[in-house]
Amino acid sequence: MPTVAPSRAALASLICTALAAASCGQEIGLSPFPPTLHPEDVTECGFTPISGTQFSRYDCNPVFTGPVDTWGTGVGSIGFHTTEILGHPFYQMWYTARPRGAGFGEWALGYAVSGNGTEWEAHHANPLMEAERGEWDSDSLAGQVVVWDPDTSQYVMAFQGFTLRQSAADPGIWGLGIATSPDGIRWSKLPNNPVINFDEVEGDIRPCWPLTMTKTPEGFRGYLAAGHAGEAQFGDHKCEIYAMSAEHPSRWEIHPRPVLTGDNWYETEGVVSASVAELNDVQYMFYIGFEDWIPGVGFRSATIRNFALATSTDGGQSWNKESTNPIPLNLTSPGRMSAVGARVVGPRIHLWITDYYEELDQQAVGYFLFEPDVDPHP
Repeated sequence: MPTVAPSRAALASLICTALAAASCGQEIGLSPFPPTLHPEDVTECGFTPISGTQFSRYDCNPVFTGPVDTWGTGVGSIGFHTTEILGHPFYQMWYTARPRGAGFGEWALGYAVSGNGTEWEAHHANPLMEAERGEWDSDSLAGQVVVWDPDTSQYVMAFQGFTLRQSAADPGIWGLGIATSPDGIRWSKLPNNPVINFDEVEGDIRPCWPLTMTKTPEGFRGYLAAGHAGEAQFGDHKCEIYAMSAEHPSRWEIHPRPVLTGDNWYETEGVVSASVAELNDVQYMFYIGFEDWIPGVGFRSATIRNFALATSTDGGQSWNKESTNPIPLNLTSPGRMSAVGARVVGPRIHLWITDYYEELDQQAVGYFLFEPDVDPHP
């Protein structure tokens, strides 16, 4: 029997009930596993296969255009969690947007939910968290990734924060922060943030963007875009992917050698965003490589961005890039993709990709499916 997506009113009721129960530690049918639905049973539009690939594009993209109220504009980085509530799919999105009147790096955190992955309801209390003036993350709150920790019954978020350097004597701070929440809405930053201060990391490793994080029986594991810097300035290094791990979210270790290096033309300078999903003992890393930097004042921005895929069958120790990379999902040329989020739902991996939509003249989130068992050349 097809899974039926709840109406907006029913979804709102389910969400309120589930979040209240989560914050009280009650059991009301929250599932620790992703839903097993078929997207065509719950979405308004269909999906069109992208020729020569195992990807399909939702026919009614974009599915999320950012804040619908007055607190901010545009969509930056995105983080996702997917589960079931009382037998219904429950998608959560945490996204960054720039508050009106804010400066370059002053992003804030918004929250939205969906019953089918395509129709999103923004939370009335947005923004939920903002970069804090005078603190280590005053110029950025971005690159967030979110997991549910069943051991402590809370959400754990890793995010990028920084203060841009003001002078040669003031290099600024680049760090990885952690925040926790009982319900995905009320967030508390850890008092020892940043849990990784890159000025103190052995080997002079500088960050680009936090990428992905997973809860494991041993603690947490994840991947981070970073590189060896010649100077303490953003963009002076190539953004390769390093593994990182933690027994507790407040204590992270970066592994010394990159697991994925930018050695192809579509990733000349490294990786701007990535998300890892595991299906049938295979890890799939969906990532956005980029070819060049655009200089700015105290920072650089990635440009000419390309979508790519790598897989691992040994727990992330080694990765194999697809021979067909880059994968033609970009809407513009040169590509302007900025973020990707991936979640396993049934036999597929569902992806939400932030790209530039010319008809809207802004960044917005599109919806895609990846089916590893589909023959890309039937």
